[in-house]
Amino acid sequence: MLSLRSRITIGSTAIAAVVILLLVLVMRFQVVSVVASATRTLLDADADPYVATLEVDSDPDLSQPGNAQLVAVVSPSGDVVLSTMPGRLERALGSLTESRAGARVIDVSGSEYRVVVEHPINRAGRWTVVAARNSQAEALVVDDLTTTLSLTGLAILIAFGIASWALATAALRPVNRMRREAERLSVAPERAELPVGPAQDELASLATTLNAFLARTRQATERERQMVSDASHELRTPLAILTTQLDLASLDADDAEALAAHIERAKHSVARLSRLANDLLALSRIEESERREQDGAEPPTTDWSDLGDEVMAAVDRVRLIASAKDITVDFDLEAPTASDPHYRLDTNGMAQLVTNIAGNAVSALPRGGGIFVTWRSADGEGVLQITDDGPGVPESFIPVAFDRFTRPDEARKSRPAADPATGAVALPGGSGLGLAIVRAIAERAGGTAALRNVRSGGLEVTIRIPEVR
Repeated sequence: MLSLRSRITIGSTAIAAVVILLLVLVMRFQVVSVVASATRTLLDADADPYVATLEVDSDPDLSQPGNAQLVAVVSPSGDVVLSTMPGRLERALGSLTESRAGARVIDVSGSEYRVVVEHPINRAGRWTVVAARNSQAEALVVDDLTTTLSLTGLAILIAFGIASWALATAALRPVNRMRREAERLSVAPERAELPVGPAQDELASLATTLNAFLARTRQATERERQMVSDASHELRTPLAILTTQLDLASLDADDAEALAAHIERAKHSVARLSRLANDLLALSRIEESERREQDGAEPPTTDWSDLGDEVMAAVDRVRLIASAKDITVDFDLEAPTASDPHYRLDTNGMAQLVTNIAGNAVSALPRGGGIFVTWRSADGEGVLQITDDGPGVPESFIPVAFDRFTRPDEARKSRPAADPATGAVALPGGSGLGLAIVRAIAERAGGTAALRNVRSGGLEVTIRIPEVR
């Protein structure tokens, strides 16, 4: 298989060869036409003096033509009164006297002659003047010129082929650099990129596109690596605790009360592991959906009303958890004044937003606390806001609140609990992925997630999602 450089050179040279051949043929045709026209002019010049004399003089005294001029004059009676023609051409004069006036090419004994025939008329009758030139001279001129043009065209074609090879080599040099750099990326630093040339051309655009692709791939790889590292770290402790609990349970097999206590604590460890696995799966699904959308998949869209219905359903599920601590969960929906806007968020995503945020608030609130959920449309955005009257979080925790596996220190003392309807995380002391899922859902919808302590006490989480235009 030929290389790209070879294919470019061969293709461009073949096109150039066709163009040069056409040019040679056109120029040959033009030269033939010009030479024929020039010969006709010379023949007219040879015949004109005799035509002019015979038109005014019925008994002319004709002078001999100059050197190399082939001229013959035939009287009305058919006598040749003047001739410098070779014998074989002179024998053809009889037929020419009967032909019409004009220029033509005749073949005499294998030789071609271009002749001009004129028929001047005077009182003596109709005369015939014939001027002739051998066409061999024309052919020699045309053939010599064609040979010269062909050799010149061949030289130009060779030079063009060499130039095409050199230009293709120069044009593909950045591609070779990119290829070598791509080979080096496997052992290069993590931030290595393909070189982008100074020229704003197709290769620079290709390098920019590939760098963007590499950046996305690198980010995905880093996220997966971080996910595996964090998950391994988070799983290590509950697995070790669960192993210890099971070992203790086997030691206290004869003590029913102690065995029951060990089994109950083991259930809590299994529940924590289950929540961690579910949250890791939810994050993986969100990231996979985001990658598909980046590759051109159509993102889901839902109108404000359907999302509002899901907010009410999610609040009802949170109330099942909150009732155990006498916590009040209220909500308010502020419908848009204009048409029903749409958002890049499905109902499952809205359910996760409400249950994760409100569930965390339930676990953090003391008995008898309150949570307020609002869903409204304002300034081209859908705003989901969840506020509680609990203790809030340390200010140092707010900048990292949405990072994976992060929890405020005091949250580690909380006992785990889960939404029985959805299995969503309902504790800040759970997997540490609840708010990370919230931010991932918001960003996938093109929005933002923010958290702040309320001055009067409590915590406020705000999700803003832009409308789909």
